[in-house]
Parts: sequence; structure tokens; C-alpha cells
Amino acid sequence: MSTIAELRSYVRRQTETTSSELDDVTIDPYLQEAFNRTVAAETQWPSYEETWTVAQGIGDNFATMPVNVDTVMSLVDTANDNHRLLMIDYEAAEDDYFGAVATTGYAHEYSVWKNTIHFWPMVTFTAVRSYRMRGYSTPTDWLAGPSTDEPDCDSRLHLPLAHYAISLAYAKQEDETLENTYMHRWQKVVEIARMAIMDPGHHRPLMMGPRRYGRVGRGGGRRNYTIQTP
Repeated sequence: MSTIAELRSYVRRQTETTSSELDDVTIDPYLQEAFNRTVAAETQWPSYEETWTVAQGIGDNFATMPVNVDTVMSLVDTANDNHRLLMIDYEAAEDDYFGAVATTGYAHEYSVWKNTIHFWPMVTFTAVRSYRMRGYSTPTDWLAGPSTDEPDCDSRLHLPLAHYAISLAYAKQEDETLENTYMHRWQKVVEIARMAIMDPGHHRPLMMGPRRYGRVGRGGGRRNYTIQTP
């Protein structure tokens, strides 16, 4: 694990510069770019797994999305025997439900539009209704904190951030050879770390295709297929 201060120091040691020659104001944007590109290498990093409670207000047929949600994996109605709602696109919901508001029953599908969760059918309740959302959160602004903070990612990805920053520092010095050397090192280490982090702890059946049932029953919906992995 590396702190912000340690990453800055490592960049200076490798480039043989001092804090006056390569200050924090210069290094930090390098580290931020490195972080952005490193995190973009995967959409479901385990370190960003999160669970939230979503509240549907009295008389509302929608709920506000938690501020740090990046990707939604599931939404469960905890008041309805943990029934998992199916996500559909907003246009399909408009076609299926025609804007009708129900006063009984419960929602069994939802859409996300403009950071708002829309329930389908649009059922309203006389009390606050809670849902459990599972997904991946957005990274924190770790460079905005004290220098003792660490990058908001798996510790195996910390050092590659410095490699990327070193590459940009050498680009500033117009040293193309060392720039390419450290950029290649960043790419190689990130890929090795990604494979190790994302490697499953155990093999599971692979589900192919969405499971979506028609409004008239299961027979008219889409099917899903299971591949048994060894």
C-alpha cells in the first residue's frame, strides 16, 4: 500500500528530481490521470462493491439514486419477500405501462433516468418503502485529502499509478525512451494485477442472455441459457 506522499516521493526518486523541480501541483494531475485510466481498465473492481438502502417516498412512484452509485447490479424490494426487480430501459417501460399509476400491488421492474429510479408499474404507497440496492460505487476524490491518504483502489494498483506519472514526467522532459519504458511498465503491471484481482475465487455456471418475462406470463418472455463451467 502507498500513500499520496509516498507516491510523490517515488516519482521524484525515479526521475531524480526535487520538490522544487517537480512539485506536488505538477505530480498530482499525473497521478489523477493515472488513476482514471487504471480504474477504466475494469468496470467491476471488487473494491467498489457496495450496498445501499433506497427509499421510495410517500405518494412517489420514484426514488432518488444514491449519490455515489456507478453501476447497479440489483434492486430488491425488502418489503415484498426480497423480490428482485428487473431493470428495463425507460423507453420500453413507457411502451409497456403507458404512464398508468397503480394504487395496489408492487413494482416488479425499474428504470434509471437522470439519477432517478422509476418503478414499474408506477405504484404509490402510504408509507416510505425501502429497497436494497447492490452495485459498484464511484471512487472517492482521494487526492483531495491529506498526503497520508491512499488511492481509492486495490493496493496492487497503487505502484502502477506512480509508473504512469513517471512516464508523463519524462514526457515533460522530452525523454521519449524513458517515457515509453514507464508507460509500458504501467500497462504491463496493471494488466497482471487486473487478472489477479478479477480471477474468480471459484467457478460458477455462466448465465447467458437476459431473463425477462412477458406481462402475460413466463412463456412469452426471453430465455436465458446456462453453461456449466468445469
